[in-house]
Amino acid sequence: MTMHRRAVPTTFETLGDRQVRIRMSTGQRARDGHILDPQGCDLTNFLANPIVLYAHDTTKPVGRADEVSVQPDCIMATINFAPVGVSPTADEVCGLVKADILRGISIGFDILDGDPIEPNRPRAGIRATRWELYECTVCSVPVDTGATVTARAVADSDWKVGAARDLPIEDSDAWDGSAAEASIFEHAGGDDFDPAKARKGFLVYDATSPKLKGSYKLPIAHVADGDMKVPRGAIRAAASRLPQTDIPEDVKTSAGAVLDHYKEKAGMTASDDEKGRAFAAKRTRMLTATPKLKLRGLYDVAQLAHMVQHLGYIHGESVWEEELEGDDSKVPAMLGEALKGLGETLIAMTTEEVNELLSGKGLDEIPPVEDVVVIEDRAYVAAGKTPAIRAWRQGLAAMMVRAGKAISQANAAKIDQAGDHLNEAANRAKEASDHTGKAIEHGEAMTDLHGKATTAHDKMNAAIEDANGSAPADVAAKIAKVQQAHKQLGKHLTAMGERCAAIGDVQADAQGAIAGAQRCMRSAIRCVRGVHDAGDDTDEAEIQTSNGDAESEGTENNRALTPEARLRRLAALELSGA
Repeated sequence: MTMHRRAVPTTFETLGDRQVRIRMSTGQRARDGHILDPQGCDLTNFLANPIVLYAHDTTKPVGRADEVSVQPDCIMATINFAPVGVSPTADEVCGLVKADILRGISIGFDILDGDPIEPNRPRAGIRATRWELYECTVCSVPVDTGATVTARAVADSDWKVGAARDLPIEDSDAWDGSAAEASIFEHAGGDDFDPAKARKGFLVYDATSPKLKGSYKLPIAHVADGDMKVPRGAIRAAASRLPQTDIPEDVKTSAGAVLDHYKEKAGMTASDDEKGRAFAAKRTRMLTATPKLKLRGLYDVAQLAHMVQHLGYIHGESVWEEELEGDDSKVPAMLGEALKGLGETLIAMTTEEVNELLSGKGLDEIPPVEDVVVIEDRAYVAAGKTPAIRAWRQGLAAMMVRAGKAISQANAAKIDQAGDHLNEAANRAKEASDHTGKAIEHGEAMTDLHGKATTAHDKMNAAIEDANGSAPADVAAKIAKVQQAHKQLGKHLTAMGERCAAIGDVQADAQGAIAGAQRCMRSAIRCVRGVHDAGDDTDEAEIQTSNGDAESEGTENNRALTPEARLRRLAALELSGA
């Protein structure tokens, strides 16, 4: 018999003070590779003893699973946590779930029957048509991404300001919120802490559940040498987090007054506070302002797409780091906001530029050549093999009109050379796009490895917890499982490192290709500028006509125009500076 485990971010619905409604498992493919058909679940043995554990630890029961039901696409249940005071662990877990800190449900199961999802890769995962549910536990790291969090707010909360106003100031900007919370609860009595002592170190707390650690938010003190002190860093951290804290506005106002008291006591100048507010205001403007971009073409769309892809990779890494470290970092949310705004900009920019391309904007609107170009340059423009080349030559010929010149053979050669440079720039841009595609493939592989590493990490933690509660005779075998899981985790992390290095290599190649494209563009610009800045080197003997004296007369009349008159000919044009 083999028991597998998987964790899912569950759906919680607030019921009673000690109840939550959960989604145990979904029918989609999870990160462990398996698909568990809800209709194939055998609940017989589980319903005979529906105990809910914490972190798969059989020594830490926290409640009972009731109202277990098999839905078309998932398995639902209600967790009834143990009554207040019966189990400190149950009180803590219930508080963490209600406070939206713990959001995962893990199950232990055994596959009884099924088929490989990918026949050519039998180890990639099983579509389980019959499987047995062994256990249900509250945990933190999700595997099944199909379940989502909906509502978990605690009904009838009573948030109050708890911090004492007479704590001494510690002249330190260092701050570790998690360590501070642990020191406060330990100072207040450990697992069976005294709420009156604990709340002195927290800015706010929920008076309806004072014995739950999850009822305390925004620590502003820590315990050092047996005394509770308020570091300057704690004041800044609490001030930055207070606006985003889910508490009533009147409580926020009172909590802000406590922070102002400690700022004054700590000698924190008004300028410090103003700088903080100015930074917050600037960040808000940055995130909410509508970008006013000058859209310049599909090349710029490609550049923006590369930025979105790279930002998405960074965001994914920050989320993973926050999950592993459990430090409640704000960086993933901030990156997510930036990624959303940049993605919306990319969608708008791509839509506009592609529509312009498909409508042929720029080529179909080119005025007749006789309205723009001097007579002796028209044959050169007409000799272009494609509409794009003719548009290119016509634009440059018009530029010569702006300078009061015609195109000599030397200038024509420079213009063609500029066109060659532009073609080479396009090739380099294509090369950069190919390298970016490879980077995306490596990134997708990184995501898959991340899922495998997370699964191995869960297995290692579960094995450690299992070993902790085992008899001495069984410890060696269970430690071997820990070592095996650790080895698998190391293998996946090594593979992630290799993929990360590969991403660095292809990104360097892409940057090299982009640099090459930029060099080609600069070369093209130099060729065009050379034509524009050169003297009037047109050789009369090089001008070919087919209409004899009549065209020669037209040529002279055309040349007789002043630069200002020629510019008036271009007044109706809307050239993009090609």
